[in-house]
Amino acid sequence: MKEKINYVIRKVEPKDARQFIELHNFVWKSAYKDIFPAEVFAAREAKTERRIAGFADHFLNNNEKICYVAELDGRLIGLMAGNIKSLYSHFGEINFADLNAMYIHPDFQHIGIGTKFKDIFVNWAKENGAKKFVIGVLKDNTAARKSYEAWGGKLDDFKNAWTELGKDYEEVFYTYDLEKEKTL
Repeated sequence: MKEKINYVIRKVEPKDARQFIELHNFVWKSAYKDIFPAEVFAAREAKTERRIAGFADHFLNNNEKICYVAELDGRLIGLMAGNIKSLYSHFGEINFADLNAMYIHPDFQHIGIGTKFKDIFVNWAKENGAKKFVIGVLKDNTAARKSYEAWGGKLDDFKNAWTELGKDYEEVFYTYDLEKEKTL
């Protein structure tokens, strides 16, 4: 059992750009190391400075987008981002909010950060009129899929091809009914 730590969850700020992108890269590599070849991570890391420069345009908090971070002693250890309307036309047509990024540093997983992020997202989505939400995940990311299933997500029939360096990887989707979602 992991010891209790005193992290803070807060809205993202422009000053978080470098840590946010670097954490995203690190956790992405950790989560997908057995799925993607090394070239995918190298290509992603090569875009780091460009992603930092455009950070403030993409990671916002308003009634269209949400973005939060978990912080411990000035260090980002988790991140969450979403949209009030799904980026996938399949879900956008039926008004799903989209929890499109949730990454937690491996040293801080399984202590409740992800559930807190989900609850923040659920409350925000409800406040902004969504009735349902969706989370996409690579089919082979079994750890994340177990979490989404434990949260009560229903595996949807819709699938998407996630393309990296010309190769397709299957993405699957879990849906949630916000009217049934309880938060902490």
